[in-house]
Amino acid sequence: MNWNLDQLKSELKSQKKLKNWIIVQENIHRRERYFLMDGQGEKKSVGLDQDREVNSQNVEVKLMVDIGKPDRQGEITKKLFKGEPLGPQIEKAIAAAEVTDHQAWSLPKDLPTQVPEVKSCDPKMLEDLNGTMNQVTAQIMETALSFPSTQFNSSELFMSVHLKELHLSNGLTHRSQQSRMYVEAAYSYAQDGKSDEYLHTAWTVSPSDVSVADIFNEASSRALHSLDVQKPVTGKYSVIVDADVLATLMAGYVDHLKSKSEYLQLPFKKIGEDFVEGAIGDLITLTLDPSLEYGAVTVSVSELGTLEKPIRLVKNNKVIAHAIDQQHAQYLSKKPTTHKGNVVLSPGKLSHDELTAAAPQVLEILQFSGLFFSPHSGTFSSEIRLARLFDHKSGKITYIKGGSLSGSIAENFKNAQFSKETAKKAQFDYHQSDGYFGPKYALLSQVSVVG
Repeated sequence: MNWNLDQLKSELKSQKKLKNWIIVQENIHRRERYFLMDGQGEKKSVGLDQDREVNSQNVEVKLMVDIGKPDRQGEITKKLFKGEPLGPQIEKAIAAAEVTDHQAWSLPKDLPTQVPEVKSCDPKMLEDLNGTMNQVTAQIMETALSFPSTQFNSSELFMSVHLKELHLSNGLTHRSQQSRMYVEAAYSYAQDGKSDEYLHTAWTVSPSDVSVADIFNEASSRALHSLDVQKPVTGKYSVIVDADVLATLMAGYVDHLKSKSEYLQLPFKKIGEDFVEGAIGDLITLTLDPSLEYGAVTVSVSELGTLEKPIRLVKNNKVIAHAIDQQHAQYLSKKPTTHKGNVVLSPGKLSHDELTAAAPQVLEILQFSGLFFSPHSGTFSSEIRLARLFDHKSGKITYIKGGSLSGSIAENFKNAQFSKETAKKAQFDYHQSDGYFGPKYALLSQVSVVG
């Protein structure tokens, strides 16, 4: 009963109602390990609680169907299953597409040429995933018990290699590969009958871009301060956020520069407008770059069959270009540009220490409980999981926990200052991948904090 890609393509070509189709097949080799504390006292050690290996395959098709209306078509994206007969699955998908009604668009007539090679997969993980897993496991085993002031609780390590094939009805076939790694470390600290835990996580495309020792050290050192905390005093603060927060905010706010937002009449910034209205701090220069080594969105060809290459969208806070995909380019009678890539922000001139001394009081967010961000409005908010307050009047550093922070890119990035230190960040969530290359920290002004 199992069918293959050639049979799927033949089946789609035989369907007269289909105008265009896209096939994405992804083979995934995944390893998972879970670590817990084993034993007590001098006999304690890091124990391997679970060790899993999974090989899976996903096949998904996007079908564009003729529904007999001028400039309209039916569309559906459907997951197919190798263990079920192919014909009935395609027939059901076409029938479901026929009851939809979308503005018509088509795949590119010209196939991309001179496709660049990109480094999107760590070669060691591709060649020997199990061996790489063992190497990072050894680092975890060696590092986890190196912090006697705190209690190691648990760790997780996931690694996967994704081999993707893209087949389009216009004749394009493109193969790509990507590696992913996730590390998690949890430590707790107990004092006077109280205890609290700090969890630190990191995604990466290549193990060479993260330090297991730094991840575990940060989780332990912050757990150590998790009990000696105060609630913040309500007011407006100069606030330092890190690259994880910047990556989340910029990945969403860049939608204001995409043709899809223009077509859907969502917030959209035109050429020549300010990216952050009235900004007078470090002026943002933003590039969408799919070519960077081991980025989360490092690709050479999009799933719509267009060549992806670096494009600068914002220069010194002025919008100079838009990210226009194949579909919305036709809707808006524009030429397609790059629409996928890692968000790249130009760094600033100040060090982290200089940012902490840039105002009488500076609140540095070490971790949010969960950042809520609206890409449309640019507003963000969260409870403060852990922060530290640099009070230059008293000369004290106080750790803060609780209370809530809220702000917006439009208001709080007007006077933003970015660090000269840079960071590379990756985030993977279901079908969403976000890559960030830019300042490791940003100092935002007049951010509202409620204690």
